[in-house]
Amino acid sequence: MTDEPPPVIWARLSSQGRGPARTLDHTAITAVAIALADEEGVDAVSMRKVAARMDHSPMSLYRHVGSKDDLTELMYDAVLGELDLTGIPSGNWRADVGRLAREMRRLHHAHPWIARFGHRPTLGPNAQRFRETGLACVDGLGLDIDAMMDVLATALQFTRGFVVQELGEVEAQRHTGLDFAGYQRQVGPFITQLLQGGQLPYLKRLIVEAEDHPDPDVVFERRLAMVLDGLAAAIGRPA
Repeated sequence: MTDEPPPVIWARLSSQGRGPARTLDHTAITAVAIALADEEGVDAVSMRKVAARMDHSPMSLYRHVGSKDDLTELMYDAVLGELDLTGIPSGNWRADVGRLAREMRRLHHAHPWIARFGHRPTLGPNAQRFRETGLACVDGLGLDIDAMMDVLATALQFTRGFVVQELGEVEAQRHTGLDFAGYQRQVGPFITQLLQGGQLPYLKRLIVEAEDHPDPDVVFERRLAMVLDGLAAAIGRPA
């Protein structure tokens, strides 16, 4: 007989009911953990460090948050609450989905550590708000729920991939001490050697023709427009 997994953190919180405000509760613990993750990265977050910042013992935190997994679940949902969803849905599915993508990109830059989370569906209140709002944006297009999810997820997964690349460049600069221009100077001699063979025509075109320092905001908007154009064609809803 296998042991049943423990209830999710949201079920445990909902069963606790409401009481008077306390100096130590899951909301306060989560806020301190988020600040720590923003400053030092999510790997630096531990019950011990959070407790020290709150001037409490680690065991006192465990009475409110059962585990590190519970804590990161609370952290992820809390930052989703920072998404600006006012005025959505507006009735223009393309504008709404584009805005959701931009908001998600902004949130990842504000809290880079969230790229590690959100792969499994979560049932926190802010995640539910975001999911319901997002699906409402593509309702009324004559799509079944799977196709509605396809439209929303395609745009958001493009955004996640784009922003992971952006954050990866930031991390590479931090780790190596070289900005991208410095990296280009470092690899320049080897690229020159590669091009001498004449067997890499597209690499040569990239070096000679491509923009040296493209604005990431411009690139994001251009590629997001391509994604939305493709989605519009797929669902028969030209913009």
